Amino acid sequence: MKKKKRAAAKKGAIKRKQTTDDMDEDQSNNLVRKKTRSIKEDVVAQLLCRWWFSAPYKANDWPPQEESWYIKELEKKKLRKVEIPEWDWVPEEDAHGLRKVYELSQFRGLFRNSAGELVDMRPKETCPCFTNFMQKDMIILCDMLMSAYENQMKELLEKSKYDVKNVADRLKVAMTKIRDIQSKARDRRN
Repeated sequence: MKKKKRAAAKKGAIKRKQTTDDMDEDQSNNLVRKKTRSIKEDVVAQLLCRWWFSAPYKANDWPPQEESWYIKELEKKKLRKVEIPEWDWVPEEDAHGLRKVYELSQFRGLFRNSAGELVDMRPKETCPCFTNFMQKDMIILCDMLMSAYENQMKELLEKSKYDVKNVADRLKVAMTKIRDIQSKARDRRN
């Protein structure tokens, strides 16, 4: 009986080892992909992790917060916003041919229609996404990333109740690298 238990335990250990080895292989593939990024793609990737801290997005809320902006955009797509408490009581289409949608309270600018489909009304041209960021000049990207790092560090130091010295140190190292990249980009421009 003990031999069977040992054999089963050994078989399970071998299976776990294989799964761990597979995971390590996947992680190493990820590292290889990261190394193939261009410098600009790496800067964009770092910015995408903290875009809401960067100066342009702190100064101008994204997505827009004005209700009137969404009303106009919805009308362009023949939609109207309906509050959830009245959802079941209003017709699918109003007298003007506008179909009903409700806004997701936790995500400004995202709506659902009667079919349950997501309707994204946030402005695509100012969206903090890889495509839009890759179209920007490297110096502007570095400025945005530097402001994001600075604002993130400021918020960490002011608001965190935990010891964030280690994180702050890593942010400072990252900022130094970005300053270097920005300096090289300016040299190439001149």
